[in-house]
Amino acid sequence: MKLEFSPKKILIVHVALIFLLLCANVLSRLKGVYFGDPITLFDFNAERNVPTFFSGFMILVCGALLYLIAINQKKEQLSYIPWLGLSFIFLFLSLDEIASVHEKFTSPVRETFETSKLLYYAWVLPYGAALIVFVVAYSKFLWDLPKKTMALFVLSGSIFVIGAIGFEMLGGRQAEVLGKDNTLYFLFSTCEEFLEMLGIAIFLYSLLLYITTNFKSLKITIANGS
Repeated sequence: MKLEFSPKKILIVHVALIFLLLCANVLSRLKGVYFGDPITLFDFNAERNVPTFFSGFMILVCGALLYLIAINQKKEQLSYIPWLGLSFIFLFLSLDEIASVHEKFTSPVRETFETSKLLYYAWVLPYGAALIVFVVAYSKFLWDLPKKTMALFVLSGSIFVIGAIGFEMLGGRQAEVLGKDNTLYFLFSTCEEFLEMLGIAIFLYSLLLYITTNFKSLKITIANGS
C-alpha cells in the first residue's frame, strides 16, 4: 500500500481541523454563557483537552520532521546541528503545550520582579529572553535557508509568537483587572490559541515543502524484520 500526500493538501486538512476546533471553542463559550458551564473538552482556555493535545501532537510532528531532516543532512555530510537543535526545541514545546510547563514560572517571576498588567503572566519574561537568544543564535541558519523556506519559517514563527506571547500579555492584563470570566478575555485567549495553531500549521507545511523540494520525497517503510 502506498499513500501519498502533498504538503498543500496536508496544510488544507490541518487548517480545516483548526477551524473546526475554533468553532467548537466558540460553541463551548456560548453554552457557558447561555446554559451554564462551558464544554471544557473544547475550551481553548482550558488545559489537557482536545485543543491542547491537538496542538501538542502537531508540534511533536514538526519536531519529528526536523529530526528526520537532521538525519538526512548528516548522511549527506551537510550541516545538521541546527536542525537537530530545532528538533529538541519542538520536543520541549510539545511537552510544554501539554503539561503547561511555562505557567510554573509565573508565580516566582511575578513575586521576584513584582510584575503586573501586560506582564501579569510573568512567564513571558524568561520565555521572551529565551526567544531573543534563539533569534540571535539562529539568524545565520535562517539566512542560509532557501528564500521561500526562510520566509515561511519567519511567517510561521511570527504568527506563533504573536499568539503565544502577544495575546497572552493582553489576556494577562485583562485577567488582572476583571478576571477570566468575561468576553474580552475569551477573545484574547481564543486568538492566542488560534494563532499558535495556525503558526504550527504553516511551519509544518514549510517543513514538508522543504523535504519534497530538497529530498524529493520522504519514505517511511514498515516491514517484517524476520
